[in-house]
Amino acid sequence: MTNPFVPAARRLTTTRRTVLRSVAGVAVLAALGGSLASCSQTPSEAATIGTSLEELTTLAKSEGTVQLIAVPADWANYGSQFSTFTEKYGIATPVATPDASSADELTAVKNLKGQKTQPDVIDIGYSFTGKAASDKLIAPYKPSNFEAIPDDLKDPEGLWVGAYYGVVQVGTNTNVVEAPQTWNDLLDPKYKGKIALPGDPRKGASSIAAVFAAALANGGSVDNIQPGIDFFEKLAKSGNLVSITSPVSALSTGQAAVVFDWNYNFLGMEDELKKSDIKLETKTFEEGVFGNYYAQPVVADSPHPNSARLWVDWLTSDEGSELFALGGGIPARYLELKEAGKLSDEALAQLPDAEVISKIKFPTVEQGETAGKLIVDQWASKVASQ
Repeated sequence: MTNPFVPAARRLTTTRRTVLRSVAGVAVLAALGGSLASCSQTPSEAATIGTSLEELTTLAKSEGTVQLIAVPADWANYGSQFSTFTEKYGIATPVATPDASSADELTAVKNLKGQKTQPDVIDIGYSFTGKAASDKLIAPYKPSNFEAIPDDLKDPEGLWVGAYYGVVQVGTNTNVVEAPQTWNDLLDPKYKGKIALPGDPRKGASSIAAVFAAALANGGSVDNIQPGIDFFEKLAKSGNLVSITSPVSALSTGQAAVVFDWNYNFLGMEDELKKSDIKLETKTFEEGVFGNYYAQPVVADSPHPNSARLWVDWLTSDEGSELFALGGGIPARYLELKEAGKLSDEALAQLPDAEVISKIKFPTVEQGETAGKLIVDQWASKVASQ
């Protein structure tokens, strides 16, 4: 069996991957123009990277830092990941621009190449993995649990793994309005000016996911997101759909009373909403169950290559998986760990029902890119302009 700690040969073609934090970002990145020189490691650079978990750990501790980007502390319990990892290894986990998009992350990797502030690991929507690979921004690394990670949550050559995923839910401030139970309920006039996506689906993964879910519930599929766009066009024309800057802010201020987001984000905002005495009710509609993941590739030639790899190993470990689950993030190894009794009852209680999780079918990278292009082409005229 191949040593999982030895970097595999880099793929030169776009790898199979799936959708989010904004396929529109692909167009944005293309507009940046230009391409980087090869980021392949030199022999001397490769020699500084541990070839076993023990070596990685020792070298990572000497590096002392893993530089992260676009992972808020309240996102899928990342805050606990930071503190526990630092406590165990003595390695700092600074996060640059926590609310950055996947497109922003790739831009940062390019712009900061060769600098000490370049990210070591990124957390990107699946539709961005192909772009990251083709631009040679990421390096292959297979964490120690690589074989246990389902095939649709990893690149076969180790260019990335998706350590966690979530399910699209609807969160309602029941102080303001009764919680909808179906997609058709959202068309009711009582929700006029009260419904919102978490952001712009031309830029954000969670918003694209909501459009995918609407498509699945209205006769579409992962190959046909058109019914989802059409559904949100109806919401926009009815006046029910409004634009917001942040789900937690919208629910707290009354900017919106019904918002779409990942299940783990609703868990993350509970404490903040309680401060405003908001009664939040969340629901996964029976029709249109849709879930997706974020990938955590190691940045090629990053400042702290051993810490980067140790971080990815940590996120996919039993302990890292437990921490994701405690924050509502479904670990990549969910089925394996659940069957082995390695997820606590407390962690399992934070996750969507097992029946809901079993319905999730991840779209491919190609399906995500096709959907994203359609959204970019139609969203302005059909939805945003209403």
